[in-house]
Amino acid sequence: IIISTWLICPIGWGYVASLPDQYASSARLFVDTSSLLRPLLRGLAVYNNPNEQVNLVARTLLSRPNLEKIAREADLDITVTTQAEMDELINELRDGINLISTAEQNIYNISYTSKSPELAQKIVQITLNEFVESSLGSNRQSSDSAEEFINRQIEEYEQRLEEAEQRLAEFKLSRI
Repeated sequence: IIISTWLICPIGWGYVASLPDQYASSARLFVDTSSLLRPLLRGLAVYNNPNEQVNLVARTLLSRPNLEKIAREADLDITVTTQAEMDELINELRDGINLISTAEQNIYNISYTSKSPELAQKIVQITLNEFVESSLGSNRQSSDSAEEFINRQIEEYEQRLEEAEQRLAEFKLSRI
């Protein structure tokens, strides 16, 4: 057994040493979907489910325009000269970037494996930034529309109150 081990181990070590280095980078992201406006808007307005918005952002993150943006920001498109090469690069990014929702709600793992540690880290960082920017953009838009709705409701109630006060004043004058 020892002799066979001494014969097999150098072959195994040689094989492992010949494997190319693989570097993986990952990020864990928690998306907070609780909103202060939700209790205010209950019964007044239709409020989109924030979980659905997060899932939509996650799905659109790996769309072609976003992958092209990631490739440009990571300077991967410098070596590309034809559209076919760009398509191949986009497909490699789509296959390489792993966006996984964990069992816990609203926690996402973003990971990428590359032969270069800097590239792996850069791709994950850019993808993370894109995810956050997309989420913040939709949250800002939702907040703006909620604020507009609340302001319109306040104006409407002010107008109703003024009309009611005017009717009350007219009623009091007619009673005198």
